[in-house]
Amino acid sequence: MSMRGSRPTLQDIADRVGVGRTTVSLALRNNPEIKPATRELIRRTAEEMGYRPNPMISALMTQLRERRSAGRGRRAATAKIALVSRFKERIGKREFKDSFYRPLYDAIIESAAALGFGCDEFYLGANPVSGERLTRILRTRGIQGVLFFPGTDSPRTEFPELDWRYFAAVQIGSQPLPDELHQVSSDYGYDIEHALRHVRAAGFRRIGLAVTDRVDTATNHAWGSRYLFYRHSISPRDRLPPLFSKQSRLGDEEVRAWYERHRPQVMLSAGSDARDILVRAGHRVPEDVRVVNLVQRGEPGLAGIDPHTKEVGHAAVDLLVSLVHGNHLGLPTFPRRISIRGHWVSGASFPE
Repeated sequence: MSMRGSRPTLQDIADRVGVGRTTVSLALRNNPEIKPATRELIRRTAEEMGYRPNPMISALMTQLRERRSAGRGRRAATAKIALVSRFKERIGKREFKDSFYRPLYDAIIESAAALGFGCDEFYLGANPVSGERLTRILRTRGIQGVLFFPGTDSPRTEFPELDWRYFAAVQIGSQPLPDELHQVSSDYGYDIEHALRHVRAAGFRRIGLAVTDRVDTATNHAWGSRYLFYRHSISPRDRLPPLFSKQSRLGDEEVRAWYERHRPQVMLSAGSDARDILVRAGHRVPEDVRVVNLVQRGEPGLAGIDPHTKEVGHAAVDLLVSLVHGNHLGLPTFPRRISIRGHWVSGASFPE
């Protein structure tokens, strides 16, 4: 057998394995309709022969497949990704007290549109479905890319277990999902370390952390664990016990009692609650205590770390679309973890 030129083709692989060219093409795109043993044989043969797909041709074929799937209508249907949440209504229609969800959602919609994708939203808090049913719905709509949105209206609402063979999937943040899924999140460990370095460089040593358990859990305990490691590494006289509140939001009495007992020079927290509680108690910010917001998304008067939440949304869509275009379906052997680092922003609560 002679190969055409120096690069083997799909037909060369088909001849070597003894199957049709279409079977080779489907197998290299991880199509679940091809038997696993055949897919593995074709992949191994392609690797042995040194086959490398032409990215320009792959992109062109993806566009042709999308146009074909549009049917006989005059306009080609927009390719879709699925945005799955555990809320009780569409993300785009609701008001959030937390400043995290809206910019994240907007970034997802913007990025998807820029890459030629629409977004079908599934809010499971109001419409729980089985994994089998959601798999059928997504396949019927021709959706191969699934993005799992963080947050929930009820901890009891769970994401369904899809038939992962048919989908490329990306989760945002730490979710109750298989560890094998690709993940995109803020780099919370880096962010709190960056804040600690900035505060210490300004000469402060008595630095406290006050957050709710819920918020620390949302960081996959990156804040709590990194703070406790920092606490272990400093002089005993400067070690302050962190406040991990069991309430849904920091309470006035617990914050006031913690502050008056330990008198930190600087308090690390999330949002504006800690500052507002201290001010209501008669303490001056920043004269008596400085406050650093570890998730500063435009709250007036607060210094802290901008986690670039919109970039998390952009990165999640970029990763998902690249997986769909490359036909990387199914649970990956080597899941990717992409984290977005934050940056310090100045504010009145921590004068430079």
